[in-house]
Amino acid sequence: MIEFHLDGRSGVPPYLQLVQQVRHALRLGMLSPGEQLPTVKDVVASLAINPNTVLKAYRELEHAGLAAGRPGVGTFITSTLSDAPVAAQLPLRR
Repeated sequence: MIEFHLDGRSGVPPYLQLVQQVRHALRLGMLSPGEQLPTVKDVVASLAINPNTVLKAYRELEHAGLAAGRPGVGTFITSTLSDAPVAAQLPLRR
């Protein structure tokens, strides 16, 4: 499962940082279709941010067709951005 981190000095809005981190994980094959993203409650607790910020990020991912929310269950990855085989990505992960 992905663990989010925020950089308050980056100038990038927090919701966009979350979206970028999910997209990056998808490109590297660290997230795959069917995997669940952390719940809004868990992200809020770990990052001390407003729940609406997390919801906005998850809606953005849904709008891009990368994730889908299931009421009462959570948000799950539905697509990937990775085109390269996993073996070719091992140097990038290191």
